[in-house]
Amino acid sequence: MSARFDITKSSNFVLVKISGRITSGEGLNEALIQTDQLLSGDLKAVLCDCSALEYCNSTGLNFFVRILTRSRKTGLDCILVNLQPSVKKLFEVSKLNEIFSCFNSTEEVEAKFNKIT
Repeated sequence: MSARFDITKSSNFVLVKISGRITSGEGLNEALIQTDQLLSGDLKAVLCDCSALEYCNSTGLNFFVRILTRSRKTGLDCILVNLQPSVKKLFEVSKLNEIFSCFNSTEEVEAKFNKIT
């Protein structure tokens, strides 16, 4: 099963829900284009909900770095939420967990941003 993306915008965030497995570039450019179209400076961050992401390899890591780069160009952060243990381990081994903000739930993210504003 390849990855599926559900990309929406709320008043504070672009939410990228990812499910399946990222093992190839299939569908990644389309997801980046959809995300780009929703980015704006009045948002707080891009949230990547990885609760249904079963697996990713280096292609998946590259995808997340590309979202982070595009987010930061707009002045936003890219936040990873609900990382599954195998995906979390990949981020730790690659040290990418040090450049991404990672949270266990969207409620934690909302609480963080409600304290700031």
